[in-house]
Amino acid sequence: MKTPKSGVLYLSLFLLPACGQRSVESAKSSDAGTDARVHDAGISESRSADVARPDLGGSDLGNIDAANADAPSPDLGNIDAPNADTTNTNDSRADASDTSSLRGDVRNADASGSDALVTDVPHADAPAADIARADARNISLDADVGNSDSPDGDASGIDGEDVDARPALLVNLGLAAPFAIAATAGLTNTITPPLTHINGNVVLDPNPTCNAVAVDNAGGFGLCGGMPPTISGTVITSSYPDTTTATAVKAALNAAFLSITPLAGPPAVGSMGGGTPLAAPTTLGDLAGNPLVLGDNWFTPGVYTSTTSILITGDVTLDGQGDTNAVFIFQSASSLTTADGAPSPGAHTRILLTHGTKASNVWWQVASSATIGLYSEFQGNILAAFNVTMKTGATACGRSMAGAWVGGAGAFIFDSNVVSVPGNGCPL
Repeated sequence: MKTPKSGVLYLSLFLLPACGQRSVESAKSSDAGTDARVHDAGISESRSADVARPDLGGSDLGNIDAANADAPSPDLGNIDAPNADTTNTNDSRADASDTSSLRGDVRNADASGSDALVTDVPHADAPAADIARADARNISLDADVGNSDSPDGDASGIDGEDVDARPALLVNLGLAAPFAIAATAGLTNTITPPLTHINGNVVLDPNPTCNAVAVDNAGGFGLCGGMPPTISGTVITSSYPDTTTATAVKAALNAAFLSITPLAGPPAVGSMGGGTPLAAPTTLGDLAGNPLVLGDNWFTPGVYTSTTSILITGDVTLDGQGDTNAVFIFQSASSLTTADGAPSPGAHTRILLTHGTKASNVWWQVASSATIGLYSEFQGNILAAFNVTMKTGATACGRSMAGAWVGGAGAFIFDSNVVSVPGNGCPL
């Protein structure tokens, strides 16, 4: 029997809602399956995974910079390592289930050969070396110090790719380290207010005299002809506090002197070669405020050798360029002298330490005698083969050793001075 066209139309209208409902439910079921697949912690994250909804297994991709994140392939190379959120981003805890990442498991990356973009910066190879852990004595801070064209030592103005590996400069005073003054031919002092003051120990051996008067043999200067300096320390002699200490200190001093003496001397064969030559006649320094000139009034770490005497007039700046272990050694084949000056604020000779330089790491090897001029502000350790003289008002932060050469005989001459062991009365 034929169904009227009107009946067909009626059945269609009756069935259409039911079919539509099944289609919608099918779509919902399909969507639910997709969400379950994306969020199941046990299943690798699909390429369509939403970066903002990280895999619960532990890959903290949710903290990747959204501006750089590539949803199909998270761009770990664009994470800013210095600003990474260490609280939430923990590459070492990456879920093994997430190792299908196109970048691979960062936790298992080979630091020695990995791409610096995905390697922990402190363990990257040379181009991204951890400067903070570099050997400060041997490697300049991301700079070729010797070729620096920045007089003010601004590391940002130095070529970071030209790394200059300096040889280690180690000067060991041994038992002599706590001593501010050493003299083998006695000590003299002139009373001119204010009185000379010594911050540190003193060793007088083999001639334990002050102004030609024997010291008290009890740790002080004794009468010193009525003109003893004051001291924050102890006077050591060949008989105080025992018969061996002074001899051992003197031997350590002799060894230190030769360790910073040139290979050809003078006054004897030493072991510190390779110094940068200083033009003769050697006159260093300039008036305060003048431009810094390398090798004249501005020096970077290293060894500097004069084949004549060294005269310092004005300011000399020793620039450590950020290295607190930077060592400076100046070798004089004859004498060391600083020009006389006037009390502050008048002009006088100054050794200025900048950008990490320490007085304890500055050394002056003098093949004959040293004279520190009127009101000079001196920095560094003086090891002189013969005498050390400090004129009125001069100060020194560093050890001053007269008779440091085993073949020399050196007296120490004071006149209203202050001498301090670095760290005792003046900065290290």
